[in-house]
This record gives sequence, structure tokens and C-alpha cells, in this order.
Amino acid sequence: MSRARQRLRVHLELIDAGVAPVVARYREQIQCRAGCSECCQQSFRVSELEGMLLREGLAEAPEDVRADVLARARTYAPAQACPVLSKDGECRLYEHRPRICRKYGIPLWHPERPHELKTCRLNFRGAVDLAADLIVEPQAGWAEDWIALREQLGLPAQENRTIAAWLAEDS
Repeated sequence: MSRARQRLRVHLELIDAGVAPVVARYREQIQCRAGCSECCQQSFRVSELEGMLLREGLAEAPEDVRADVLARARTYAPAQACPVLSKDGECRLYEHRPRICRKYGIPLWHPERPHELKTCRLNFRGAVDLAADLIVEPQAGWAEDWIALREQLGLPAQENRTIAAWLAEDS
């Protein structure tokens, strides 16, 4: 495994470990389930490093999945669902999904908008007791780790493109 992929995997594990306690504490506020694809109807932009991971997952997928994802990626338009989404609403590259897909569903914090939390319209409806130590503090750490990852790998400002664009490339 390349150094870049190893470091990205460490970063993704950090996110997964930070999301788990939020889901455990607020399970009744989170509607995310296998087959729920509300968030997958958006046109997320991801980094080249994440695009590389998605392409790796696609290369490992069964031929029928690979063919379908590639066909959907090549004809993708922003109003469409993510090309990785199955007809049943499940992510077919789940283990290779990008950062945003791993944290979507919990209240999202962004360092450029520190006083704002955003979440899926289906989640946290009417919630008033949100623990900053569970939600904001870990995400600040994820942002710092992402910056450190890019510095450690010597990555320049990356071109963020849609998941479809990364998957359709070189196909």
C-alpha cells in the first residue's frame, strides 16, 4: 500500500472513530440506515487522494458493479444520485468512500464557519442537547489532521471534483 493510501486510511479511521460515539449517543436522532440515500442525492466534491481510493474500490468491485458505476459516472449530471449508489440505495464502494460520506448524517462543523452546524434534513430534528465535545471538537481535529496529511505527503492545493469525475477518469 502506498504511503499516501496508508496515511489516508489513518485519517479515515480517525473520522470513523469520531463518528461512532455521536451515532451511539444520538441514535434516535439519526435516520441514516442502509438504503437511505438522502445525502447521496448531492453532488459532493472530493480530493484527488479520495478519488484514488474510490478508483481502487471500483477496480476491486465485481465486473457488473464496475460496469454500472462507470456507465453512470460517464453520464453523470449534478441532479442525479451518486453513481456509486445501487438501485436499493446502498453505497457499492462503502469501504472506499470519501471523508464527507463518512461524516454525513452527524451535525457537520466546518472551520470556516465555526458557529454553524449543518446536518441532513432528516436528522436531529428538534434536538437541543448537542455535546460540543462529541461533535465539534473531533471535527476540528479531523480538519487539523487533513491539513497535516496534505503537508506530510507534500500535496499541493488539490483539485476537488465530483465523485463521478474521479471515477470516469482513465476508464
